[in-house]
Amino acid sequence: MHLPEQLTHLDNGHTIARYRILYQDCNPQRHVHLHRLMALAQDSDDHSCARFDGKSDDIRERGFCWILLSNTFSFTGELPKAEDIFVVDTWPRGSRGVRLFRENRYYRNTIDEANFFGAASSEWILCTLNDHRPMRPSSVVDLEKMATVNDPAVGNMENIPRLKSVLDNHKEREVMRYQVQLGDLDTNTHLHSSYYVGLAIDAVGAHLAIDPLKEELVIRKLHIQFVNEAKLFDKLVFYVIPDLDNDNRLSVEGRIVDSDAIAFLVTLEYELETCHAPDKD
Repeated sequence: MHLPEQLTHLDNGHTIARYRILYQDCNPQRHVHLHRLMALAQDSDDHSCARFDGKSDDIRERGFCWILLSNTFSFTGELPKAEDIFVVDTWPRGSRGVRLFRENRYYRNTIDEANFFGAASSEWILCTLNDHRPMRPSSVVDLEKMATVNDPAVGNMENIPRLKSVLDNHKEREVMRYQVQLGDLDTNTHLHSSYYVGLAIDAVGAHLAIDPLKEELVIRKLHIQFVNEAKLFDKLVFYVIPDLDNDNRLSVEGRIVDSDAIAFLVTLEYELETCHAPDKD
């Protein structure tokens, strides 16, 4: 997938991955879509897991898989644009019980503080491949090897809080519906975790009635918690709930229509930036 020089394993346990952002990855203002950034970051995470025999291909051969429980992002700078290099610094922070913790720092083109633009913290579990039953990490990966690359440094959030539904009015808060299709599925045969983020942002765009020719939705913070898996042909309904104490904070809730089960919960903080004339290349 990558040229050898685009992936570097450091002695401190960190893995550095570099990805060129394509025009096809970007929004009308040429910034990378957040769901694409999330997918690329997860690819770097997977390469990091190879350092303790936990790469997805390896554990799938033994009947196991990774499941993402929650992910938190914060962005303090401009996201990469088309033709920029997205640089991910990824490392495992350790485990507690069945949960494993991972950290990211994000850079644009070069690794220095001037080009640092964001960070993420996430929680994962290891599960059986067929029925997604949680497993003890020690039964799937080499925790002694993992200990040699663990770094206790926190990328974004040391303790990720549990989100709760704040839906107060189904009829008033509904903004859109979506049916999961074949192209939405990941290797675990459910809606890909990054697609949930894309759909949540679509829901916010519908709620705010954004005109992409005039304004850009800029996400500053996002916390997503995965609750129930959405599978092929499941119909999802999306609700957006404003925060009464913060005009730039929203909650997004996705539910599976047939069961009314919560598929995911999101909280995010955003800004609307006025669009300028396109850059001349």
